[in-house]
Amino acid sequence: MNNMNRVSDPMASAPLVPIFRNASIFDGGRILGAIYLITFAVVALLVAIPLVALIYGSLRNTAPGLEGHWTFENWIALFSTGVVGTFYTTLFIGLASAIIASIVGTAIAIVVHRTDFRGGTTVTALVSLSFFLPSFILAMAWIIIGSPGGLINGVLESIGIDRWKVDAYTKSGMIFVTVLHQIPFVYLMMRGPILGIDATFEEAARASGATPFNVLRRVTLPLLSFSITSSLVLTFILSIEQFAIPALMGIPGRITVLATQLYLLVSFPPPDYGLAAAIGLTLSALTGFAIWVQRRIARGNRLTVTTGKAGRLTLISLGKWRWAANTLCWGYILFALILPVIILAYVSVLKYFSANPFEGAYTMRNYVFLFESSSTLRSFWNTLIVSGLGALIGVGLASFVSYFTLRHRPPGYRVLDFIASLPFGVPGVVIGLGLLWAYAYLPLPIYGTLVILIISFITRFLSYATETVGGRMVQIDKSLEEAAWTAGATRLQGIKRILVPLAMPSLQGAYFLLFMAFFREIASAVLLYTASTSVLSTSIWSFFEQANWGLASSLSLVGMVVVFISMYLLMLLTKRRPSLKLLERNKTTKAT
Repeated sequence: MNNMNRVSDPMASAPLVPIFRNASIFDGGRILGAIYLITFAVVALLVAIPLVALIYGSLRNTAPGLEGHWTFENWIALFSTGVVGTFYTTLFIGLASAIIASIVGTAIAIVVHRTDFRGGTTVTALVSLSFFLPSFILAMAWIIIGSPGGLINGVLESIGIDRWKVDAYTKSGMIFVTVLHQIPFVYLMMRGPILGIDATFEEAARASGATPFNVLRRVTLPLLSFSITSSLVLTFILSIEQFAIPALMGIPGRITVLATQLYLLVSFPPPDYGLAAAIGLTLSALTGFAIWVQRRIARGNRLTVTTGKAGRLTLISLGKWRWAANTLCWGYILFALILPVIILAYVSVLKYFSANPFEGAYTMRNYVFLFESSSTLRSFWNTLIVSGLGALIGVGLASFVSYFTLRHRPPGYRVLDFIASLPFGVPGVVIGLGLLWAYAYLPLPIYGTLVILIISFITRFLSYATETVGGRMVQIDKSLEEAAWTAGATRLQGIKRILVPLAMPSLQGAYFLLFMAFFREIASAVLLYTASTSVLSTSIWSFFEQANWGLASSLSLVGMVVVFISMYLLMLLTKRRPSLKLLERNKTTKAT
């Protein structure tokens, strides 16, 4: 019975029970009920274990696995001068990076989609491509360019300029690279709202005599205020939980943020695991508060920007400002993508580092070493196993979470939704430390194996996959499953034959998103890997720590090639789009 029939029913005044809301966990069948319980338990354990372990560790005075006593000294130490100073440094770098990235990312999106800018399609493709460049590779490239012994200073010395020096190991250097890394996120987040603005608002302003730039300032930007604020908060979260950039650029410059201070406390003697646990919880609380603010903004937004009225967006003529628009867009692409890749390619074929390419001694030995070194080859295989298998498990788990929280909705589904979204606000280095504490006590022999890396990565990025899959599931009409049930299909058969084929593009997209995230993740891996479980990101990290820029650069380029090939293969697979064929077949059946 469809919704129209319910409205005409004489009992329509009685309260209706949602179709997908069941009074019992097993109303959808024993198998589906068991799957729900298993999903709930797995997600709860994934999230609770590292957080509970951190709380326990913050109240202990010894390292994981050793005997000790309870104490509050770790929490008291948070108010020491060093930790408070690190807290303020974290806030400063996070806020500065978020504000600049939000302004520049929004400006690029407006220039590309709201003006007569030429080459917008190419800019969109290249900005999106820069989104997949891992932060530690971007940081490494700019260290090679701007460190005291890097390319810029080498060129200045060669032309006789010794007074002016560039130093990437500063707060401004860290903010610069963080902004480059976060701009694609802001751009992709703002692109949809900018394209979705109802043209009637701007048409009314122009009819009142407003100039194009006044329309932009008084109408367009206020309509985008919610999206801009939301992107600002989310960018702040991503900036303060960033590990690779402050670790590579801040530690040599003696600049610490909360994430790197946590790493230093457990990686160098004498280790202080208890204080590190307290700092990890503080960092999680900070990101959690930012997420709460973002959610409050989302719930409080009541500004309608899309209506059913027809209208056509009028592009703003750049005129004499075309040079500024080109400088903004192409300048970003140069600094964030083209220049780093060129520098990495250059350094990867040098025997010894030289700022002057005409004086460099070139060789392919770095690439030869990568394919002759058993440890490097093992890191490649480990990465493919962790990324390929881990992403598959993550997508499967995220699919069940999305189905139960958005469609089936058994008792407790809101709790499951809340638990699954918690890891988004927990930085990777915190999850790594939590697992380090947890599996020192739990009777599971997984520490020092790839299993703990897979667990860490799934925990950290589960919410990314649930958002991707859930976004598609809410778009699929529930009547399609109802028709299958009417024809005698069980819920599981409806999922298999209706829901999965229609959601397949999002499932494939979620798989690639997790594959990419696992492939480049270093924050949680850096505390958990061993010599036998090293992955690509930690191998690059190790080479760079050893000041072997050539091997680090060559391995980075090879890893990027593998990622781009994987992306291309996935794009080929998604071209088939079986869901579209199924949808057309369903429409044809209904019509007949």
